[in-house]
Amino acid sequence: MKRDTLLISLLSLIDDTDKSVRDTVRRKLTDLGEDAVEEMERLAPQLSDKIDTNFLNCFIDELRLDHTLRRLKNYLSNPDPLLMDGLLLVTEAIRPEIDKVKYISMVQDIADDMLADISDNRTAVENLEIFNYIFYKRIGFRHVDESVTKRENAIITDVLDSKMGNIFTIPLCYFILARYTGLPIYPVIKGRTFTPAFLGNRDDVLFYINIFKEGLIFSGKEGEAEENRPRVGLDRALVSIYADHLNYLFKADGDEVLLKVMEKVLECFGNERYIN
Repeated sequence: MKRDTLLISLLSLIDDTDKSVRDTVRRKLTDLGEDAVEEMERLAPQLSDKIDTNFLNCFIDELRLDHTLRRLKNYLSNPDPLLMDGLLLVTEAIRPEIDKVKYISMVQDIADDMLADISDNRTAVENLEIFNYIFYKRIGFRHVDESVTKRENAIITDVLDSKMGNIFTIPLCYFILARYTGLPIYPVIKGRTFTPAFLGNRDDVLFYINIFKEGLIFSGKEGEAEENRPRVGLDRALVSIYADHLNYLFKADGDEVLLKVMEKVLECFGNERYIN
């Protein structure tokens, strides 16, 4: 009850005419932690006669986004962050209501199916063939929307539900499941393009993978000059690519609201860019 009273008192000042008061209130509400955001939503009806409802809802949404961005920055400060965590954080920025546990469980279930047959006793090619069969045939992931115009094929949680994605999200699903099964499949980046590759024990490329042709194996070019040689990208790079591609989509859609959100998300990555 005491906390409710504090929240109501602070929220009643978010539209104060004095900017220093507004800034202080926002800082104090932020310091109360992420759990306080849900409490604010619950208490919002009690303030409808004091503050415009739309203004209050927007303010609460901004606080929630601030907390998500803070977690994203912490994620990016990790030297080797988990791919799934990063993709869900970026998605959470535009869809705060997503059930993260649902999607982590979904991916784990698929990976468990794959791990029933994948083995250290098999060759890299044999394990990849098992992985590909389950990914494309049994589960049914497939590539659609080559022009990257449809949100349902661009947002990773939607793609995990439907199994239909675009030129960015189907590879991301492929990489996600590779992490959960322990297969060393990583993006090999050259310039502003990347190619999935199966790595050896020394992080050398054993072979490349064409995800758009059901995991077809092919070899890369050898003997390139040092400055032109591709490099293995960390999962942080894949999360950056995901964020950049959403930013592109919302810009093409003219969605100013989500575009502003994505601009804040991309600020967390600094100058780290991998696609045009």
